[in-house]
Amino acid sequence: MKVGFVNVFSFRPHVEHLYYLSTLLKQVGHGVFFLTCDASVTNCYARAIKGTSKLKECPKCMLGGVRSYPVGPVTSFSAAGESSDLDRAVLDRLALSSSCTLNRTESESEWNEPEVVVVRKSLHDPIAIAYQSALRWIEDNKLDAVVCFNGRMDLTRAVTYACEQAGIPFVTHERTWFGDGLQLIPNANCLSLKALSEMVKEFDDKPLTAVQAKLAGKLAGERFLQRNSLEWRLYNQNPEPAPWPLETAGPRVLVLPSSKNEFAGHDEWKSGWEDNTQALDDLFEAFSISPEQVVVRCHPNWAENIGQVVGDRSLALYRNWTQKRGIYCISSEQKASTYDLIQQADIVVMNGGSSAVEAGVCGKQVICMGPSTYQNAGFVRVFRNRDELSRPDALVPLDADVVIRKTLRFLYLRSHRFAQYVDYVRAIETTRYAYFEGADPERLISMLKTGLMAADDPSYSVDGLEEDKIVEALKRKEWGRLADFEVPRPILKPLKIGRRVGLRWVDGVRAKMPRGDRG
Repeated sequence: MKVGFVNVFSFRPHVEHLYYLSTLLKQVGHGVFFLTCDASVTNCYARAIKGTSKLKECPKCMLGGVRSYPVGPVTSFSAAGESSDLDRAVLDRLALSSSCTLNRTESESEWNEPEVVVVRKSLHDPIAIAYQSALRWIEDNKLDAVVCFNGRMDLTRAVTYACEQAGIPFVTHERTWFGDGLQLIPNANCLSLKALSEMVKEFDDKPLTAVQAKLAGKLAGERFLQRNSLEWRLYNQNPEPAPWPLETAGPRVLVLPSSKNEFAGHDEWKSGWEDNTQALDDLFEAFSISPEQVVVRCHPNWAENIGQVVGDRSLALYRNWTQKRGIYCISSEQKASTYDLIQQADIVVMNGGSSAVEAGVCGKQVICMGPSTYQNAGFVRVFRNRDELSRPDALVPLDADVVIRKTLRFLYLRSHRFAQYVDYVRAIETTRYAYFEGADPERLISMLKTGLMAADDPSYSVDGLEEDKIVEALKRKEWGRLADFEVPRPILKPLKIGRRVGLRWVDGVRAKMPRGDRG
């Protein structure tokens, strides 16, 4: 096959991951081709999130990009030649997610506010150049398929759209949730739920083996002890003890909202509400939940900058809503322990955030308002619109043991089934990886040819006896014992994956800088 590789942004560790994947295919005789920006556009997500100039950002991006690896041939974006045939509506759609993330919108009502529209328009020409360049690159090299980083953000979305228009398959790659392996999704961007949901369904009734259960239990324990240092972002660090602040009758309801701006315009993430506060109003009415029962813990991320962008929109939405409803609100900047609150709550309400797994391993009643990665995992009641709140089973609680067991299986699936090449791509630090020989290139080729994903680890137990032991440990909240499990790893020969001779100093310098969209 002739396979193209694209990583427009030089965020760590993604360019290195792309090079690793190209190495796998090149070693077995496939043709590999590369496409990059080379400072060819006037604006992009990387510049806009940091507020940096072309003169400052583009040289850094080029130095950290695919040209710093021993690859070739490499083609640059070019505005020369035929003009793009993309109309305004298509450009708006391709730029929507980035424009909302760059403004950290929280409600669909904000999508067409002037400052959001200005950012979206500023990405039109860059997207058109990226799209036309990718289309020409695909045609000139007669590519059979493409591997592209992310696929959500402006320029990367332009590349995958070019693949769609050219009628060739693609796979998007991203860092995995827990660090090891690679997230690879066929014919969709990094946020797509289709392949994940299919795999969840496949393994829904498959008990975990002893080692699998211990691995999943370790992930749960590490999160509660905040030892999950290989995840991309850590929140609520160094928290203060948080006793439940209300003394009212009825179930204790904890609301843990999270940002939704990245999902703007993504069909698989569409809910029936303009924003999550409307969903919460409908939920409280349907479940007869009074404001006096509810604590809202605003996401700590809203008190942090992402690049130069603040989280004021999200925080203001929930502060105003809780004030009008008379609901107890813990603001983003407060240090109250989210984990303490989860363990004291009876019902935990999410809108897609990852803390659902902490609530799940505690056997809590978890409710998610809208789509999520765990929507089919069996430990959450999911409501995507107002009508679903009237389902006959809407008020029926889930069995606590089932919730814990299903959460455990979901954790293992996300870390060792859905993640690919787990044994061969190992995270040492958040942006630093070790690679090992023996990975099967056919796993990626098959994904490109069939559009289907196979579990990285398809094994499972014939019964739930070993899984039962970890479920019991979770019920006893033995976080330390669970977190201390030593992960068995196969002994493999290291594979050298690095930059060109003369440019290896780049990683040492970049390691001292904020990563990705941190600055």
